[in-house]
Formats: sequence, C-alpha cells, structure tokens
Amino acid sequence: MPQMPNEEETRVPLRKSCTLHYPGGILAAETFNISQKGVGIELPSGSQWLNPAAIQSVSIREIGVFDVSVRWKRGTRVGLSFRSQAPAQQTLDSYL
Repeated sequence: MPQMPNEEETRVPLRKSCTLHYPGGILAAETFNISQKGVGIELPSGSQWLNPAAIQSVSIREIGVFDVSVRWKRGTRVGLSFRSQAPAQQTLDSYL
C-alpha cells in the first residue's frame, strides 16, 4: 500500500456507519474522517481476516456509495481514496 495521507488535504472528522464491499461479501465499519479525495475507515475488531486491498467500494450512511482504492493501513484503520474524483466531489460538496 502506497503512502500515508497528504497533510495538505483538508480532512473533516466524521463518525458515521458505513459498509465496505469486497468480492464475496460486505463488512460493517465506521468512518473516522473524510476529505474530497477519500475517507478514513475504522475496521471492527475481529476483522483481521479481511485483506484491505480487496475493498472495492464503501457505502457511507446518508452520503452515498463510492468506488475506492486502499491508500494505507495502520492497525485497524484504513485510508481509502475515491477512484472517481468528480462524482465524489459533487456529492461531498453538498454534504461538507
């Protein structure tokens, strides 16, 4: 997994329920922050079996569904970047 988040990115603390979608299933998790380029996710305890690289999309409650790529992982936290910036930006502009 590439680099840690760019400090120049404006991140907004956000605790919301979300669902991670991966081949063969879904996993409930929680966001811890969000920006125009991505979202930070806290994986639930006991989810060590999940390979973060398998995450394909995230559904964030009351915000929307986004195709994602994993940027980094540290402990139970995972940084996801939005694959398509334009639709994510439009959705997030109205939310943030």
